[in-house]
Amino acid sequence: MNEERDINQIINDGTITKEIIAGKYIFWDIDGTLAPYRFNDHIADPDGSDNGISLQEINDGVFITRKPSSHMQKIITSCNAKEHIIVSHCQNKKEKDDKEIWLNDNYPLIRKRLLIPVNSSKADAIIEYCQISQIPLKNIIYVDDVLSFLREAERKGISSYHISSFLDYDI
Repeated sequence: MNEERDINQIINDGTITKEIIAGKYIFWDIDGTLAPYRFNDHIADPDGSDNGISLQEINDGVFITRKPSSHMQKIITSCNAKEHIIVSHCQNKKEKDDKEIWLNDNYPLIRKRLLIPVNSSKADAIIEYCQISQIPLKNIIYVDDVLSFLREAERKGISSYHISSFLDYDI
């Protein structure tokens, strides 16, 4: 990459770079972002809910055994962000508890976590966190795999990226 390029050119090509991330607070989704979004060989709840996993799978501890993305682990440890923060939906307390264990094991650098109910807005949770922590929205980046969440965040002034923006990230 040409170091002379204007930051707007870098942002407009859709790929995340170290220059974009440096010094930012990054809010990461888990499912489909820091780990693959596939559970027990399916992406839709076999019981028919709108979630990708059934309550039985959550109760059986499906989150504990999932593999993290080694690519994302490398990015998080090398990207020079100011801070990493999780923002993820949870169906129930068991899912929340298991995600905490999974994060401790696989992403121990990420200590701050917003594990919120599935009917809550991730964008609103980020905005509230930033207001309480006195972090200007211009200093944050939100990364998820769900376009509707990313669109909502963008509409509310949050710079948002689909996880695919990290495919060519130079570690």
